[in-house]
Amino acid sequence: MAGIIHGREALVLAVTLWTALFINDFLLLSGGALILAPGWLSSVLLALLLAQILQRLHGLPRERALGLGVLTVLVVAAGQAAFDVTAIVALGPHLLPGGLGVPGFAIAATFDEAILQFRMSLLWNVATFGFYAAALSLLNAERRKLDAEMRALRYELNPHFLFNTLNSVAGLIEEGSAGRADRMVLSLSRFLQTTLSLDPLHDVPLAEEIALQRDYLEIERERFADRMRFDIRLPDELATALVPNLILQPLIENAVKHGVAASRKPVTIVLEARREGDRMVLTVENDLPEGGGMSRKPPGMGVGLRNITDRLQARFANRWRLSSGPTAEGRYRAAIEFPLRQA
Repeated sequence: MAGIIHGREALVLAVTLWTALFINDFLLLSGGALILAPGWLSSVLLALLLAQILQRLHGLPRERALGLGVLTVLVVAAGQAAFDVTAIVALGPHLLPGGLGVPGFAIAATFDEAILQFRMSLLWNVATFGFYAAALSLLNAERRKLDAEMRALRYELNPHFLFNTLNSVAGLIEEGSAGRADRMVLSLSRFLQTTLSLDPLHDVPLAEEIALQRDYLEIERERFADRMRFDIRLPDELATALVPNLILQPLIENAVKHGVAASRKPVTIVLEARREGDRMVLTVENDLPEGGGMSRKPPGMGVGLRNITDRLQARFANRWRLSSGPTAEGRYRAAIEFPLRQA
């Protein structure tokens, strides 16, 4: 688990598993809820303890972690078995005087019967806690795989963005605009400091994502001050909605690179967020260059769009949509749509 499986997930799994077992035992031991309830509670608590121990074993070598994990399951199962037998022997005669005759249940009257009951309970608990540990391991493996994919996709943006921005700085230097280049480098430093500190696995409020894109657009406007404008439209109701961090970055970069840089006339970039039912729609529009140069996807646009599709697929499965292309108004629009979630 190692910080991947959250405590609430281990709790939900434990409660679900032992509640199902509790119902099964209760059907066999009608009226025995007072005996079964302590066992249910102790099983859930021991399962959470087992989850915590397994979490700390992931930093060890595989063979050692596996051996200690099996040993932990055996110890926890033995502890639960001892608790079960003790509860049955101590509480059974008082709560269920006829317990000896209940199908599937017997109150141990001798030490040998108690040992036999402990062995049976141990085997049952080893299987149960072993199943729980295996389920956690499978869940953890799947989560780690997804997290690795998300991190790789998120960090793929950094060199791509840095390359485009440094090209902008180089363009200012070639134009002899040293002062503007200095301001752009300082702005770039602040922007990178912010973006590189973001956790690739955590969503951010839309207002924060928009603020980052505003900073980036301000950086690029230093280069295209004479022919670049931008308009950001963010409804107040969506300011706290959650979005994958930097999900808009490739769309903004494409609008600058293939819209502004490819045109000789003033270009306006419009970044808009809107709600459609239970969906969030984010669009980036820009004026088409002379001759409609963005009527087809220009070279280099595929990298950013592929990154967006891969990240959305990993995060939302098939509950997202991405579209891009020219509009009837002579502009180019890229839009992403995914479930609306509030912070």
